[in-house]
Order: sequence, then C-alpha cells, then structure tokens
Amino acid sequence: MELPDLTDFSRPLYDDRPTPWLEIDKQRLDRNLMTMQHKAERAGARLRPHVKTHKSIAIAQRQLALGAVGITVAKPEEAMVFIQGGVRDLMLAYPVVTPGTLVPLLALAAEHQARLTLIAASLMGVEAIATAAQAQPDCQLAVAIKVDVGLGRVGVQAESDDGLHLAASIAQHQLRFAGLVAHAGHAYGAENLSAITAIAAHEMQQLRLLQQRLATAGFNYCPLSVGATPTALGAPIAAATDELRPGNYALLDLTALRLGLCDADALAMTVVARVVATNARYAILDAGSKALSSDRGPHGTNAAGFGLAVNATQGFWIEKLSEEHAFVPHQGVIPTLGSLMRIFPNHACAVMAQFDRAVLRDEDGQAEIIPIDARGKFC
Repeated sequence: MELPDLTDFSRPLYDDRPTPWLEIDKQRLDRNLMTMQHKAERAGARLRPHVKTHKSIAIAQRQLALGAVGITVAKPEEAMVFIQGGVRDLMLAYPVVTPGTLVPLLALAAEHQARLTLIAASLMGVEAIATAAQAQPDCQLAVAIKVDVGLGRVGVQAESDDGLHLAASIAQHQLRFAGLVAHAGHAYGAENLSAITAIAAHEMQQLRLLQQRLATAGFNYCPLSVGATPTALGAPIAAATDELRPGNYALLDLTALRLGLCDADALAMTVVARVVATNARYAILDAGSKALSSDRGPHGTNAAGFGLAVNATQGFWIEKLSEEHAFVPHQGVIPTLGSLMRIFPNHACAVMAQFDRAVLRDEDGQAEIIPIDARGKFC
C-alpha cells in the first residue's frame, strides 16, 4: 500500500517515559475543538459532543469551556463518571430497555441536579424509563425518540407509525418529550465528501418528515439532534438542525483522513511505541492489539492495515498485530533498534478505550498526564 506524504505526520518524539503511551497533541486538540464549536455556532446549532471518543473529564471541560451546551455519553456508567466530574447536562445516546439500568444514574443525577436526556426506540424502552423515573421523581429527565436514518442499528423508521406511538407513550407517562435524535454512522462507509453530503441531506429529510408528522399529531415542540463526525465535518449543517453530537472530531484518525474530513496535521491522538526487534521482514514495535485495538475503522470500514508508524524520516504501514506486538514490514529500510515510532491509528475511539491515561503534550514538549476517566464503563 502506497505511503502518504509524511510531511504532516512527522513530529518530535520525546523519549521521556516507558512505551507504549497514548499521546494527545494539545494544540491540535484545541484547534479541532474550536473548529467544530465555530461551525455549530455559525449554523445556529447547539454542540453536544459525544465523549465516548475521549472518555476524559479534562477534555470534556475544554469542550464545555468553548461553548458546548452539554455532552453525549454512550452508557449509564459513563454518564455517572462525568456527572461526578462536574458535568450537569447529558444525553444518554443508548437504548435502555430495563429500568434497573437507569436507577443508579437517575439517583446520581438528582443528587447533583444534572439534566438528563434519554432516548427511546421502543415502547419497552419508554416503559423502562418511566418505571425508573417513578423511583426518582426529582431527576430532571427528558426523552427523545431515536430515528434510524440508514445505519440500520437502532431507531424507528420515519415513515412508520412507531415514532407517533412512542411520542404518545412518552406523553402518557408524563415524561418530557425532547424531540428526535439520529446518528448517520453509515457515512463512515462513504466513498467521498459528495456521498457524505447526500447522507446528511437524507438524514435531515427523514427527521423533518417525522417531525412534521408529530406536529400534525400535536407534538409541536420537536428539536432535531444529529451526530456523526463525517456529516458534521464533511457536509453543510442543515438549517433545521438544533443540535450536533459528533465525537471523533476532537481527536480524528486515519479514517477521518481517508474520508477527506481533515488533513494529517489535524490528527491529535497517536500512540508512541518502541522498536524492540527486527528481522529480515519486519520491525517489531511494543504496541499490539492491547494498545491499538484490532479495529480497522468505525462501522466496519475495514482499512487495509492497523495504522501508520512514522519517525523523523520514515513511514510504515502496520501489517498485523499480536497482543503486545505490531509487525511493520520494513522492505529493507530498517528502523533503528530501540528507537521510537509514532503510530496514527485507524480509529481513535477504540484506541482511547485501551489506556488508563494520556500524555497531553504541548508544542514545547512539556507533558501533562490526564486520566481516561470513563475507560471500562461499559454498563
């Protein structure tokens, strides 16, 4: 596989701690955060970033300080970490079907006066939320309906009556209706920016269709919330958008680069590893699947390798992984034994979930250690 121009991939490597480590470039991170915040503001949309990408209270605080109205989380345990970290407005973008899943979260939210928006994609989900809410009446709670706009994962179809039935059930249970949410994750499989723009337009068309049907049924307050980095970065934000929920934009990765969402200089998160062995075919690095994950890209986008490893003058695609080793075919240009290499991964979200902490590196080389607070919070 042909290597890209390495100019924007080559960055200083500081040999100041044991390898492998996860490193976030502070300036690139802040630039990415500001880019998305400004795009949302220009479109008149609220930004509610999905923190499952970075799982870090410190990074969430940076997003909120720039103007984000709150955060999006994946699971209840993840939400609890961020409530304890000071966040007071959260969306749980995951379908709940049993009330016991929510009980600890609702109790903590009530204790800290945090606002929660939950999603429902089934009548069973509405029942579960209502049951949990009865046990915690002081919780500031709202429920949004999830709409499947093409990913085929979770949500009602805009043309069906399921959304109308869910809205009626939400009202019947005296829960506050929070509108419609969608995630066009299938945009990760797009071939180009034109295809991403078409997916974003279809997403909004589907949401507007159900919004209008709900208005006819008497549900006049129905904000629209969309969330996916490819559509948020790679397409215009539709005028009807009330809220954006992208996540990967904060760090970016080789998938975002492949899609044309950014250039290499925007990639803020890498893994620093060391060459620990060489042989006739491979240089072996000390970061395997337990550091890089075996992810070839979000939503099964299936990149050809497991990341790009670079030093000051060379670049190599990672061909395969074992648990603690990366296999880098050197084609006779052998990296120095013991030297450092910087790995740009396929999927930043999956790699962040492998580490307990990150090195937040300033442009002068100074480093701050930040915890990956919500790592392992999968319930």
